[in-house]
Amino acid sequence: MNPIRPFVILSIALGLLAPGLVLAQAGTGNLYRVTSKIEMEGMPFPMPSRPVEVCGPKNQASDKMVPHDENCTVSNFRVAGNKSSFTMTCTGEDPMTATGEFEQLGQDAYRGRMQMKGQMEGEPMNMTMNFEGKRIRDCNYATESPEAQGRAMMAKTCEQVLGEPSYLAHESFTGANAMCASFKPRYCSAMLSASLKPDVIRSAEQINAAGVTTIWNAFSACGTTRPAALAKTCTMAQASRDYPFIAQYCPGQVAKVCASADVAKDYEFVVGHCPVQAKAAAAAHCAGRDFTAMMGSPYSGFCSRYAGGQLKQRNEDAGPGGAATTPATPATPEEAPKKPSWRDRLKSAADTLTGED
Repeated sequence: MNPIRPFVILSIALGLLAPGLVLAQAGTGNLYRVTSKIEMEGMPFPMPSRPVEVCGPKNQASDKMVPHDENCTVSNFRVAGNKSSFTMTCTGEDPMTATGEFEQLGQDAYRGRMQMKGQMEGEPMNMTMNFEGKRIRDCNYATESPEAQGRAMMAKTCEQVLGEPSYLAHESFTGANAMCASFKPRYCSAMLSASLKPDVIRSAEQINAAGVTTIWNAFSACGTTRPAALAKTCTMAQASRDYPFIAQYCPGQVAKVCASADVAKDYEFVVGHCPVQAKAAAAAHCAGRDFTAMMGSPYSGFCSRYAGGQLKQRNEDAGPGGAATTPATPATPEEAPKKPSWRDRLKSAADTLTGED
């Protein structure tokens, strides 16, 4: 929902403007104390209201007396004697139309009526507002009008989001109807700086599974393509030895980092993506070693992982009708298959490493 439009249009009626905020400067506007009555279709009683102070233009017959935001257009503004009439059309997320009139009651007072129809947050909206205003003193219309206060509130909100520039907020800064469009350069700079990192991209991809806007959409909206983003983050991943990220997002770097990967520490990556290095390391650090020697070796994790992978591959190559690697005890209807002992599993791993059947 566009937060400016409800603020501007309903500020008089709902009392969203705090009294006493208007500065008696320059005398560019009139400060009015306004009372109103709201009737909304579907509500059994009028909405409660209280007097509020609103800064309006000096000229009561001006179309600036009509509260609206930048996506609304006032047309057919006509003045006949002490009365003014108008129509208003608002586009965007909450489209609506309105007709209304003002009546000047001397130099210091007015009254009016506005009929609005459209949508608010996707729900039909049909509202009638009757209001009366009485002048109190001068005010600064440029900074204290409802429109100016709405823009100030929006600017404050945008500034707050910039404090933690999440990629999830990119449509508020880069979308077709972005409420913080003027902040786009600052947002993109801050968001890219915070998000072009392997850990952020990895966690963002997990969130994407839930249907949330993707981090790649945010990068693209800020002029950074996926290849350009990965060119930077893959370099960062290589420097930090983030091999899982490289394996998933940087296929062009896999062969290069295989040569520098630590077999003892990065064995999951080596076994899964570096077959040449894995085979050579298995021959050098695993083959011919008994259980005790293997468990005391810094390569025990690698040897176990490599043996398991080789065993799985042999079973897959044998196919459904092939011979099992280790004899299995047939299960009876009353008894589940017996789990192989640790001695059997160790022997199977050793046979795999030495190539014996």
